[in-house]
Formats: sequence, C-alpha cells, structure tokens
Amino acid sequence: MNVTEWIRKRRSVRTYTGEPLRQEHIAVIEQYISQLPKPFGVKARVELIRADAEGEPVKLGTYGWIKGAREYLALIYEEAPFAEPAAAYLFEQVILFCTGLGLGTCWLGGSFSRSDFEKQIQLQPNEQLRIVSPVGYVSDRKRFLEKYIFRAESKHTSRKPFGELFFGKDFDHPLNRNAAGVFLQPLEMVRLAPSANNKQEWRALLEDKALHFYKKTYSVFDAFDIGIALCHFELTCKELGIGNTWKVLKDFPDNDNVKYVISWVWN
Repeated sequence: MNVTEWIRKRRSVRTYTGEPLRQEHIAVIEQYISQLPKPFGVKARVELIRADAEGEPVKLGTYGWIKGAREYLALIYEEAPFAEPAAAYLFEQVILFCTGLGLGTCWLGGSFSRSDFEKQIQLQPNEQLRIVSPVGYVSDRKRFLEKYIFRAESKHTSRKPFGELFFGKDFDHPLNRNAAGVFLQPLEMVRLAPSANNKQEWRALLEDKALHFYKKTYSVFDAFDIGIALCHFELTCKELGIGNTWKVLKDFPDNDNVKYVISWVWN
C-alpha cells in the first residue's frame, strides 16, 4: 500500500471505455473487500455489481452522469449510531485501492437510481444503500457533459488553506504547518479528501493529548464526508507508524459553528 500516493492520484471519473473489468481485477477487488475490517464496529459492506447478468444487460441508471461503466461498487450499511461515517470510511478504502490498480471511480450519492441498484442486491430490512461508484477503465475521450462538469468543478476544486481547516489549542488559532508535528502529512491527506461539492466542511483541533475532529451540518452527505476524512487520516497515520486510538470524548473543546465527532487520542 502507498496510501498517500493513492490519495493524490484519486479523481472523479465519469466516462469509461465500456470494457468489462478483467477477471484478475475482479478477483483482487473482491479479495480486498472480503478482508477489510468493519470500521468502528459498524455493520457495513461493499458489493461489486455488474451491469449484465448471464449475458443480458442490467439497467443501472445514473441519469447520464456516468457513461461506459460495466461494474459498480455499492455501499450497504445497517442503520446505527455513527453508521454513515463508518460506512464512508470503509468505502473510501475500496475507492483508494481501485485507484492504486489504475481504475477510475466516482462517488455518487444522489445521481443514481436506487431502485435499479437495489434489484441487484439482497438488502436486509435494516440496511441502507446510499452510495455507489462506477469502477472501470478510464476513457481518453471525454463527453461534453464531463467537460462541462469539469469546468464547473474547477472553479472550486482548489482545496482550502491548511490553517482554515485545522486549529491549535482553540478555534481562534489556525494550526501552523510547523506546529502540526507528526500529524502534518495525515492532516494534509485530510485536506485532499473529496467531499460533497468540495465543501470540506470538517475541521480538526490539535491539543496536547488529542486531535479532535468536527463537522458542519449542511446536508445528508456531511456524515459521509467526515468518514472519508477520518479514513484518509488514519490510513496515513498507519503508513507512517503513528498508532493511537479513536475515542468519543465527553469533555472536548466546543464551538458553535461545528459539531464534535470523534478524537484521535494518545498517552
């Protein structure tokens, strides 16, 4: 694994070649998914779905946003406290792994036909399907729609400055990169994390014995966004050998503009 390389390479891909995934890619993706632990103990899973069954095409509608994809990843999870962040953490691990394989992906939250996908999945009564992503070989040819989307996104694809997202001691003091210490690279990978409309509505506050994570509440996707951020942070910490623990604290610095989520705590 080279998590930081995968994070830097990942981008949203909407146009694919139409070639089905080769069996070696299917096998390694399914094997990777099968061995992933469940983050924060939440019951969640990722399924690889094909747009054909026994040689016949299967309708998987994405309202024109995706073209040429023959396989999709689907995120399924049980309703529970902290379910959405944990499920998003799990899904982003698979997204990054596929990026490492040279495959394209694209998080889809609202721009797909849930009923089409649910027909291909055996959902249990307490399970939700909220996120899917195409996965496949990237086409060199971009449609007009994708070029238009790229131009629209390019207006706000630049990430917010480090000191606008991360703070030291309290929320009145932006965190200086030099003061971030061993957490500089993990926080930089959080800064690069994708989010709905690239809002980046999560924040982190560094104290002496803990790094606290917060989020702004703005839509149904803010919980998924913080899960992606936590994934980038912890995977980078593991890659660097920084081994601490997630804890939901009762005593934490409060702020009216953001909601506390969880802390990375060390002795």
